[in-house]
Amino acid sequence: MKKCILISFLPIMALFFAACSPADPTASRELSPEQKVFWDSVSELCGNAYEGILADATPFYDSFRVDRIRIHVRSCSDDLIHISLHLDDDHSRNLLLSKADGTLRLKHDHRNRDGTEEAITQYGGDAPQPGLEHRQIFMADAHTAAILPHRHDNFWYIHIMDENTLSYGNYWPEAGNSIRMEFDLANPIDPPPAPWGYE
Repeated sequence: MKKCILISFLPIMALFFAACSPADPTASRELSPEQKVFWDSVSELCGNAYEGILADATPFYDSFRVDRIRIHVRSCSDDLIHISLHLDDDHSRNLLLSKADGTLRLKHDHRNRDGTEEAITQYGGDAPQPGLEHRQIFMADAHTAAILPHRHDNFWYIHIMDENTLSYGNYWPEAGNSIRMEFDLANPIDPPPAPWGYE
């Protein structure tokens, strides 16, 4: 099982190392050209909602085996894109894509039904430059390592696979856990209810 999952993620790992190289963090405070194209591509989806499927997942992510998965690109500003992720009637998850410290940052904002933050929230990290025009990978940051020590090596990715498909996922190299969801960009749907805390 783990062997199969590892093989399926080899192309992602290969593209990650091809797209990212060691860099002086003070060398650039601007998005790379590739990141600017990526940002613009995601921004073009603003206002739309899309149906998704669980394309691949290890047993750790069995809770994502639900009847319906949806995303809603709720709002877009010059510095922040808010994407809510809905699993059936669970409206707790938000992906916050922002421009920060000269790169792209992905944070996961988890909310309780009453709108308050869950105990585990705001995890994620920054994308090493330059990344790819169609894919950005976000490495676990210090906050993630502090609240989720066993996930210190995690990375998340958003991948515009083609004009009709966007994928979002996560991989834990040490533990071998992974998940990938794919969303149908060709057929926008009615927006789901507002995520908890953002009504």
